[in-house]
Amino acid sequence: MPILATRFGPVGYSDHGSGPALVFVHGFLFDKRMWQPQIESFVSIGYRVICVDMVGFGESAAACGTITMAMQSRALLDVLDDRGVGAAVLIGYSMGGQVVLDLLERYPRRANAVVLSDTFAGLDTPEVGAGRRALADRLVAEGVSQYAEEFLPLVLSERTVRERPAVTAHAREMMTAAHPVTAAAALRGRATRRDYTETARGLDIPSLVVAGAEDVFDRGVLAAELANLIPDARLVIIPEAGHTPSMETPAAFDAVLREFLRSIRRDGRLPGQEEKVTARSLSRAIQN
Repeated sequence: MPILATRFGPVGYSDHGSGPALVFVHGFLFDKRMWQPQIESFVSIGYRVICVDMVGFGESAAACGTITMAMQSRALLDVLDDRGVGAAVLIGYSMGGQVVLDLLERYPRRANAVVLSDTFAGLDTPEVGAGRRALADRLVAEGVSQYAEEFLPLVLSERTVRERPAVTAHAREMMTAAHPVTAAAALRGRATRRDYTETARGLDIPSLVVAGAEDVFDRGVLAAELANLIPDARLVIIPEAGHTPSMETPAAFDAVLREFLRSIRRDGRLPGQEEKVTARSLSRAIQN
């Protein structure tokens, strides 16, 4: 896979297909390999799919100290510039969704639409922030393997862990491959991130918010709050999925994303020139 020398060190990425660009950003302890189902789904229907490793994960260089969200979003921008991508549909999952929001705050014209999966815009509570910093120290001291086993049933639903062994094995493989010092640095950066509430409120591009119905972090609250912040955002809750619907139920996730893309791009026209799909039609896409 290609690796780009960015201002924050080497960053891994993949670039498949041709057509309108979809740019995918993974979550904490994962890497760009989580998006393999989406590469297969969207390249085959005429999209260019770019998946980027966050700084310190996957094929990106290891780092220490604190990897700020600004570093993450600017490294992402470096990849887009190198690949000749002006504006794209940005798709961010969990921590990757916050990286996308950081990019949109700094460079709003680099997106013509946004998809935010199982993430939120606001700051952590003091308790959650302290927990992230404590976990960073633990990862440095103990490594990633033990924590990965604790994290799996949080990022995947009980149903997935029980019934989808290949998904569970793939998630475990990515998590245990993460460098503990680098993972800790990224976690510290996430704990000190900006509040993206006003960024979300100011979005004036087509926006889709997605969450798994069995997401233990979301609890049926965070996605709805995010969708309420973003003007005219569409909210879809995907059944039988936990925190990671793009891996757990990729057919349903991809159907929702395809329906959203159809609504913003018809006959080669730019996003925003077509009539909008309804929330009902997006929900129907899950069943088809």
